[in-house]
Amino acid sequence: MIGMFLLITFSIGSYKKLNSSHYQSILLYDFNNGTDFFKLEDSKLDDNFPTLTATSLPLKYLKARYYLKIDSIETAKKLLYKSIDDNPYIAAPQALLANLYLTENEIDSALFYSKEAFYSLSNNNRHRDVYFRALKEINDSISLDSAFVKIKDYNNENHWYDYILTRNDINQKPSKYLLNLLDEIPARFPQTDTLKKNSIKRFIELGSGRYTSALANSELGRNEFEKNNFSEAVRFYEIAISLDDKQHVYFENAAISYDNLENYSKAEEYFNKVIYDFKTIDGKSEFYKGLMFIKNNNITSGCDYLARSTRKNYVGAASGLRAENVYNQLCKN
Repeated sequence: MIGMFLLITFSIGSYKKLNSSHYQSILLYDFNNGTDFFKLEDSKLDDNFPTLTATSLPLKYLKARYYLKIDSIETAKKLLYKSIDDNPYIAAPQALLANLYLTENEIDSALFYSKEAFYSLSNNNRHRDVYFRALKEINDSISLDSAFVKIKDYNNENHWYDYILTRNDINQKPSKYLLNLLDEIPARFPQTDTLKKNSIKRFIELGSGRYTSALANSELGRNEFEKNNFSEAVRFYEIAISLDDKQHVYFENAAISYDNLENYSKAEEYFNKVIYDFKTIDGKSEFYKGLMFIKNNNITSGCDYLARSTRKNYVGAASGLRAENVYNQLCKN
């Protein structure tokens, strides 16, 4: 009888593990890929045995995410509290709770759980993000600086960018210290996106209001350009330039608009600024300047600039036009 009891117990346990492994594969797939194949209403998942996935994530934590999607907030919270007991070390439930409390403006609770998540597993983008957002809510630059010291030597440039932007928000004014940190990034992370780094640097130098206003006017210019309202496009691009004269794309887009307005002297001035002052490497301004010259029967200079664009391997993002093909068509016949 004892042997039969043990066999039945073992069989039940094995069945539960087998059943759980089926659901776990779906839960983990959804978690890793942002999908929703798991359906709460169809599930017979027992999250009490086993309590953890093969990756040590609590099953209750994974289930909680689906309750959040159907706005069952309190049910989700209960599952998250229990999942902390199931594995207090992985800290994913704490990070999700902190996010919830931030959306509810429960800052004390958000700070408590985000700090626990961050200091449990610091080299984690989600944990850092929610902790920094909580610190920004209370303008706690001291704790933020301490947190950055803890993570700055990891091979993760996102830690640097997030710290710099959060600290800048708390400062509410340009900081030489933050600009110097930005200048350190390329040496520490050689593969960093230089455009991103420079954009953040300009954001700090100008302040968020002026930087955002310049960007908004540039976007208005783009909208007008797409409607062939080139005069209006130029007006908005010039406003953007007056607010931020360190963004080559504002000058480049204005130059193309001036070209369409047949204001060739202004177009050439701005193309030259992009090519010779900003020293861009994509070949776009050379391409459009070359076409402008050819359109005005200056074939020699036009082909020279198309050749330069070809050497930079320019390909139009929207049109798909290759400088090399245009050069061959217009300059080699």
